[in-house]
Amino acid sequence: MAELEFNKVDVFTEDAFLGNPAGVVFDANGLNNVQMQRMAFEIGSPATAFVKKSRKADVRFRFFSPTAEDPLSGHAALGALWCLAEREAFGAAPGGKRRLETEVGILPFLVEGSPEELQRIWMTLKQPVFEREGEEKDVASALGTGVNSMFYEQFPLSRASTGVPFLLVPIRSVDLISKLDPRHNELVEICRDLDVAGIETYSWEVLDQGSTLHARCFLPSASVPEDPASGMAAGALGAYLVEKDFIPREKFESIVVEQGHWIGRPSKIHVRIEKKGSSVRRVEVGGSACISSRGRMLVP
Repeated sequence: MAELEFNKVDVFTEDAFLGNPAGVVFDANGLNNVQMQRMAFEIGSPATAFVKKSRKADVRFRFFSPTAEDPLSGHAALGALWCLAEREAFGAAPGGKRRLETEVGILPFLVEGSPEELQRIWMTLKQPVFEREGEEKDVASALGTGVNSMFYEQFPLSRASTGVPFLLVPIRSVDLISKLDPRHNELVEICRDLDVAGIETYSWEVLDQGSTLHARCFLPSASVPEDPASGMAAGALGAYLVEKDFIPREKFESIVVEQGHWIGRPSKIHVRIEKKGSSVRRVEVGGSACISSRGRMLVP
């Protein structure tokens, strides 16, 4: 039987077994959907990126959770790009803008550093879209907290998307965010009704010096109810806060979202925003990664 190389990589961290884990399967051009789904299930990461050739860009990725295909996974995309850069897939000097083909379209990306000393991968997300959404009482109940825990008077609940939509919910403190205990069925219902991939809760109070925001991202998934690091959600959150002038201009390109502390996988997601006039023009999400394992897998 044929075999393919794969990596497991921890994303938005410099250390193994922290951040958000992802699988990466190389040379996946000949795989069909059933094969990719079975391999993603076997790898067992929240998301696995399958690396394919592209006629439109430098590389093409397909993304599968253990149970279904995802149109885009921010952390798996960054993790796979990191692995490819280490393998010199983009050359010995990989700087400069490159292009990634996904099911949601073409996304530019940038590699900082050399294959021997990678520093960070940056990916440009889709133009942000914002909508005022969510009933405070229903959202608070789904998160297992009271309405008074939310900072919604100053920072209204919003549905925001930079390719994948999330509901953004402000929480008054890190202590309160640490005590959130979602009611799964209610959270699933809200995500379905608002057509969002999850609920990104955030606080201006942080644990680590240098962070801008503290976040927890809850998903309507029984297998992965909380995401250790959510690149797409962080991008949407940064874009929303910049669009609404909640973050000063001198911080637009140095937003750091800390996440994952309450499930034992702390991470740091970097966000850069370009704003012209009153509108956000570009959203970039970046981070480092660490390969935790390398191996070969039989093709089903």
